[in-house]
Amino acid sequence: MTDDMMQTAMTTWAAKNLPARLLAGDVAKLLNCSTDDVAILVSAGKLRALGRPKPNSVKFFSGVELFALLADREWLDDATKTIGQFWRRKNARRHGLTFEKQENADVSAR
Repeated sequence: MTDDMMQTAMTTWAAKNLPARLLAGDVAKLLNCSTDDVAILVSAGKLRALGRPKPNSVKFFSGVELFALLADREWLDDATKTIGQFWRRKNARRHGLTFEKQENADVSAR
């Protein structure tokens, strides 16, 4: 992260009057998604929790790091694709399709 991006993230974080550590619900509000989607991003390695929390413990995220990620359009694009891909796969499994069969059905429907 460049110094300019860090400075912008710090300024935005301070202007919003947010704590340094954010809960998953706070992260979800900033990303305009659900807390389930935050868990998807964590398991995919797109977001990192502070410290080394146990799988069933409360996870905190860095506010400054999150604002830097929110300023990065490529990261937002990748996070959106990751969330969409997860739900497409889950829905395909629910309907008895493999992910590849669903993609082929989606393409032929267009």
